[in-house]
Amino acid sequence: MTIGEPSGTAGNPILKIILEKGLSNVLVVVTRYFGGILLGTGGLVRAYSEATIKALEKTKFVNKKKGYQVKIITPYDQIEQFNYYANKNNLKVVKIEYLENIEIMIEISEEHLKDITNNNSKNPLKIIKYDILKEKYIDI
Repeated sequence: MTIGEPSGTAGNPILKIILEKGLSNVLVVVTRYFGGILLGTGGLVRAYSEATIKALEKTKFVNKKKGYQVKIITPYDQIEQFNYYANKNNLKVVKIEYLENIEIMIEISEEHLKDITNNNSKNPLKIIKYDILKEKYIDI
Protein backbone atom coordinates (compact mmCIF):
# COMPACT_ATOMS: atom_id res chain seq x y z
CA MET A 1 0.00 0.00 0.00
CA THR A 2 1.35 3.41 -0.99
CA ILE A 3 0.99 6.32 1.41
CA GLY A 4 0.44 9.76 -0.11
CA GLU A 5 -1.90 11.61 -2.40
CA PRO A 6 -3.45 9.81 -5.34
CA SER A 7 -1.79 10.91 -8.58
CA GLY A 8 -3.22 14.07 -10.16
CA THR A 9 -5.30 15.19 -7.18
CA ALA A 10 -3.16 18.07 -5.84
CA GLY A 11 -0.48 19.51 -8.13
CA ASN A 12 -2.41 19.37 -11.39
CA PRO A 13 -5.57 21.08 -10.08
CA ILE A 14 -3.51 23.79 -8.35
CA LEU A 15 -1.43 24.40 -11.49
CA LYS A 16 -4.56 24.53 -13.65
CA ILE A 17 -6.00 27.34 -11.53
CA ILE A 18 -2.71 29.27 -11.58
CA LEU A 19 -2.53 29.02 -15.37
CA GLU A 20 -6.21 29.94 -15.84
CA LYS A 21 -5.58 33.14 -13.87
CA GLY A 22 -2.58 33.95 -16.07
CA LEU A 23 -0.17 34.01 -13.15
CA SER A 24 3.56 33.41 -13.23
CA ASN A 25 6.36 33.39 -10.68
CA VAL A 26 3.94 32.31 -7.99
CA LEU A 27 3.97 29.64 -5.33
CA VAL A 28 0.82 28.12 -3.86
CA VAL A 29 1.11 25.88 -0.83
CA VAL A 30 -1.90 23.89 0.31
CA THR A 31 -1.67 21.84 3.49
CA ARG A 32 -4.27 19.18 4.15
CA TYR A 33 -4.67 18.07 7.76
CA PHE A 34 -7.42 15.50 7.33
CA GLY A 35 -6.00 12.08 6.47
CA GLY A 36 -7.56 8.94 5.20
CA ILE A 37 -9.32 7.94 2.01
CA LEU A 38 -12.79 9.25 2.84
CA LEU A 39 -12.64 12.15 0.37
CA GLY A 40 -11.75 10.05 -2.65
CA THR A 41 -9.96 11.46 -5.66
CA GLY A 42 -12.83 13.77 -6.69
CA GLY A 43 -13.08 15.14 -3.16
CA LEU A 44 -9.35 15.75 -3.02
CA VAL A 45 -9.37 17.62 -6.34
CA ARG A 46 -12.26 19.80 -5.10
CA ALA A 47 -10.55 20.40 -1.74
CA TYR A 48 -7.21 21.45 -3.27
CA SER A 49 -8.92 23.53 -5.97
CA GLU A 50 -11.15 25.33 -3.48
CA ALA A 51 -8.24 26.05 -1.14
CA THR A 52 -6.22 27.47 -4.05
CA ILE A 53 -9.08 29.65 -5.30
CA LYS A 54 -9.77 31.02 -1.80
CA ALA A 55 -6.08 31.75 -1.20
CA LEU A 56 -5.73 33.58 -4.53
CA GLU A 57 -8.89 35.61 -3.85
CA LYS A 58 -7.28 36.98 -0.68
CA THR A 59 -3.89 37.59 -2.25
CA LYS A 60 -2.52 41.02 -3.07
CA PHE A 61 -0.79 40.68 -6.43
CA VAL A 62 2.33 42.67 -7.22
CA ASN A 63 3.42 43.28 -10.78
CA LYS A 64 7.13 43.74 -11.29
CA LYS A 65 9.44 44.12 -14.23
CA LYS A 66 13.17 44.16 -14.76
CA GLY A 67 14.73 47.47 -13.90
CA TYR A 68 17.58 49.16 -12.13
CA GLN A 69 18.51 51.31 -9.19
CA VAL A 70 20.34 54.22 -10.78
CA LYS A 71 22.11 57.34 -9.55
CA ILE A 72 21.58 60.27 -11.86
CA ILE A 73 23.55 63.50 -11.66
CA THR A 74 21.82 66.50 -13.17
CA PRO A 75 22.23 70.29 -12.98
CA TYR A 76 20.02 72.31 -10.64
CA ASP A 77 18.14 73.87 -13.56
CA GLN A 78 16.87 70.39 -14.52
CA ILE A 79 15.07 69.54 -11.26
CA GLU A 80 11.65 70.77 -12.49
CA GLN A 81 11.91 68.71 -15.69
CA PHE A 82 13.13 65.69 -13.74
CA ASN A 83 10.28 65.91 -11.21
CA TYR A 84 7.75 66.24 -14.02
CA TYR A 85 9.22 63.25 -15.86
CA ALA A 86 9.41 61.14 -12.67
CA ASN A 87 5.78 61.89 -11.72
CA LYS A 88 4.49 61.33 -15.25
CA ASN A 89 6.28 57.97 -15.54
CA ASN A 90 5.80 56.75 -11.95
CA LEU A 91 9.51 56.56 -11.22
CA LYS A 92 10.36 55.85 -7.61
CA VAL A 93 12.75 58.43 -6.21
CA VAL A 94 14.76 56.74 -3.46
CA LYS A 95 17.02 59.62 -2.44
CA ILE A 96 17.97 63.16 -3.52
CA GLU A 97 21.17 64.91 -2.52
CA TYR A 98 21.78 68.57 -3.27
CA LEU A 99 25.52 68.85 -3.79
CA GLU A 100 27.48 70.65 -6.51
CA ASN A 101 24.87 69.13 -8.81
CA ILE A 102 21.76 67.20 -7.87
CA GLU A 103 22.30 63.47 -7.30
CA ILE A 104 19.09 61.49 -7.54
CA MET A 105 18.79 57.78 -6.78
CA ILE A 106 15.82 56.23 -8.58
CA GLU A 107 14.31 52.89 -9.45
CA ILE A 108 13.67 52.80 -13.17
CA SER A 109 12.65 50.35 -15.88
CA GLU A 110 14.94 49.43 -18.76
CA GLU A 111 12.80 51.40 -21.21
CA HIS A 112 12.81 54.60 -19.16
CA LEU A 113 16.54 54.30 -18.53
CA LYS A 114 17.13 54.18 -22.29
CA ASP A 115 14.83 57.18 -22.77
CA ILE A 116 16.60 59.46 -20.32
CA THR A 117 20.17 58.39 -21.08
CA ASN A 118 20.01 58.83 -24.85
CA ASN A 119 21.84 61.95 -25.97
CA ASN A 120 19.39 63.07 -28.62
CA SER A 121 16.82 65.79 -29.14
CA LYS A 122 13.96 63.58 -27.88
CA ASN A 123 15.58 63.21 -24.45
CA PRO A 124 13.53 65.24 -21.94
CA LEU A 125 16.40 65.60 -19.45
CA LYS A 126 19.97 66.83 -19.37
CA ILE A 127 21.98 64.28 -17.43
CA ILE A 128 25.60 64.92 -16.56
CA LYS A 129 26.27 61.34 -15.53
CA TYR A 130 24.45 58.21 -14.48
CA ASP A 131 25.57 55.04 -12.72
CA ILE A 132 23.65 51.79 -12.60
CA LEU A 133 23.96 50.73 -8.97
CA LYS A 134 22.19 47.40 -9.23
CA GLU A 135 19.72 45.43 -11.27
CA LYS A 136 16.41 44.77 -9.55
CA TYR A 137 12.79 44.04 -10.18
CA ILE A 138 10.67 47.13 -9.74
CA ASP A 139 6.96 47.63 -9.14
CA ILE A 140 4.88 48.58 -12.16
